[in-house]
Amino acid sequence: MKFGVQLFGPLRGMEGDVLDCLRALKEAGVTEIEPCVSLEPVPGLERMIWPLDWALAHGEEILSMGLRIVSAHVFAPSLSGAMEGLLAFAKLTGLSQYVVKSPREIDETAFQQAALSYMQAADTLSRQGVKLLLHNEGTDIKGKLGGKTAYEYLLDLCQGKVLAQVDTGWVQYGGEDPAEFLKRNKERVYSVHHKDFPKNATEPVDVPLGTGGLDLTGCFRLAVAWDVPQLIDQEHFGPDVPGELTKTLSMLSSLAGKRERTVSYLNTYDVLTGEVKTLARFDKVIEAPNWLKKSDTLLFNSQGRIYTFDIATGETALLDTGACDNCNNDHVVSPDETQLAVSHMVHTEAGFSSYVFVLPLEGGQARQVTDKSPSFLHGWSPDGKEMAYCAFREIGGKREVDVYTLPIEGGEEKRLTAGGFNDGPEYSPDGRYIWYNSTDSGLMQIWRMKSDGTEKTQMTQNERNNWFAHLSPDGRRVAYISYGPRQLEPHEHLPNMPVELWLMDADGKNQQKVLSLFGGQGSMNVNSWAGDSRRFAFVSYELL
Repeated sequence: MKFGVQLFGPLRGMEGDVLDCLRALKEAGVTEIEPCVSLEPVPGLERMIWPLDWALAHGEEILSMGLRIVSAHVFAPSLSGAMEGLLAFAKLTGLSQYVVKSPREIDETAFQQAALSYMQAADTLSRQGVKLLLHNEGTDIKGKLGGKTAYEYLLDLCQGKVLAQVDTGWVQYGGEDPAEFLKRNKERVYSVHHKDFPKNATEPVDVPLGTGGLDLTGCFRLAVAWDVPQLIDQEHFGPDVPGELTKTLSMLSSLAGKRERTVSYLNTYDVLTGEVKTLARFDKVIEAPNWLKKSDTLLFNSQGRIYTFDIATGETALLDTGACDNCNNDHVVSPDETQLAVSHMVHTEAGFSSYVFVLPLEGGQARQVTDKSPSFLHGWSPDGKEMAYCAFREIGGKREVDVYTLPIEGGEEKRLTAGGFNDGPEYSPDGRYIWYNSTDSGLMQIWRMKSDGTEKTQMTQNERNNWFAHLSPDGRRVAYISYGPRQLEPHEHLPNMPVELWLMDADGKNQQKVLSLFGGQGSMNVNSWAGDSRRFAFVSYELL
């Protein structure tokens, strides 16, 4: 998942050339940064607050490192005086947000003057598509004006032209509940900083994120649900700044996969009317519905097991999958609907393994098909003789993620792709093609190839990350799930994200968004079309 890093603290804690420090941060896993800039050099702080002429001179080199500048804090006595440089820097780097702070003096006159200046700057920046945000400190949260925090008072004065970058740590330090504060200001929050202080801190010295009193999970979930940039704003580090940031990034990414207190909704979508029907609510995570073509029965996985759901009665029943008691969201029904193939996972100290098994659709003993791991099933050929799956393999000393096929009775697997991250293979109803998603062209896009791996053709070419193409039984339409380009890395398909469902014709034409929802991983991993080719099933989620 993508997180930005506010650079003031890291650059203060590192030694050496600034550009070398940025390269070290990139090697540590940082991909998005928020620097501080000023019109004139700030004596003693040039490393942390870049003069605009230095930023302009080195902007392209910074971008060439693979770092994206998401926003920048502005330190200038007059925003109007710095506007020419700010617009030039935004054009050079593609950043979409500049950030300012409240006046130090909590005074109505000073805040009124600041509001006028900020609104003037916001109007100018908006002509280039750049927003102006206001970042809070602890003082403008503790300080009160007009019966509210001084920070919110200033935002109100700016009449919606200046938006909010909420620093959750400073909100807590200022005496407010960060999650509740975010909810209160939801309509104007466009960026979230995470800073952490010890519980009941009396001194403004932050600690590594997640080690203090901040309700990080609550704030993190809100920011993800609203699809706003999240930035690490740690100001104090030990001697190994890149190492600390690597741990923090890993910890934050793990939060995205946590699905406690999740409610699942099983839904259908009608492609002719656009009607959405919610069939059932579950107080747990359910994933990846399959729709049996000969009946109104759905299959889904939950907590490692496979369940059936009768649409007419709303009844759910556990399916006997034998020893396969840790099935994930990659399961497929055979074309004649007599068998079910599942991906069964086993976690060990060395990692995890995943093998494909086949069992009778009515339940019973499972038979292992793949002998290599990890393998994640996605497609079953229309003639019933072959399966297609995504597999992680060590090739030439490098871990590659590719599409493979294998006879259903077992044998040697055949690798069909090479290069990029390749996943989600599914056969077309006539068996001529395998559709899949790949990062071969950069972002994750939908591709199609002949079932023997030849004639690879990119079917989507937009600025989003598109996953899991599912063809309707009549072969006319393709449904797929789509993530925004700045939510996560192209190879990731995480849960608990704002996502979209898209449709296109089987020739790639008429691509259109049909639905927005809160979901992602588990919403529609496998083919979920009804036999009438008019409806498909999907899962949406709610975090409690």
